[in-house]
Amino acid sequence: MEEAGICGLGVKADMLEEIPGGEARTDPPDGQQDSECNRNKEKTLGKEVLLLMQALNTLSTPEEKLAALCKKYADLLEESRNVQKQMKILQKKQAQIVKEKVHLQSEHSKAILARSKLESLCRELQRHNKTLKEENMQQAREEEERRKEATAHFQITLNEIQAQLEQHDIHNAKLRQENIELGEKLKKLIEQYALREEVTAFGLFKRLLKISKSFTIHT
Repeated sequence: MEEAGICGLGVKADMLEEIPGGEARTDPPDGQQDSECNRNKEKTLGKEVLLLMQALNTLSTPEEKLAALCKKYADLLEESRNVQKQMKILQKKQAQIVKEKVHLQSEHSKAILARSKLESLCRELQRHNKTLKEENMQQAREEEERRKEATAHFQITLNEIQAQLEQHDIHNAKLRQENIELGEKLKKLIEQYALREEVTAFGLFKRLLKISKSFTIHT
């Protein structure tokens, strides 16, 4: 019975060792997890051996016990094959997941790189916009200064022209007044001259008339 139990345990251990992927774990658990796993396996195997020994004790002949052991071995072998098939399926799924993980990591890296480039472009665009804004504000200030200077210069020129026009108006009014006065003076002179000429002509006429009368008497 002890040999049968040991044999049953050995078969289970061999089948577990033949399961593919058991040695190719890329992420083994730490020592505490290994210890807990081993204790759980020992408890499970101990229970199976105990149950197997109890089942064998119910049999009467060695042939029945051997047949029971062979059946148990066959069941375990079938279970091992099923486990191997499931392991292969899981390994394929794991490989696919790893592949997808690598692909996702690559896409994530690309996305991070693209995001970094986009952020860099955004910062560059913000700096460019800030520079343009500052340049536009500077140009606006310069234009405003030039406009103020031009307005002030135009106002000064307009004031000068206005002052000159006022001076010309005053001068023209003065000239008109002088012309009027000169015209009046000239008119008076002309009147005086005409009067003088009339007086002179009348005196001359009187003298000529007197001479004519005198000449007539002598004749």
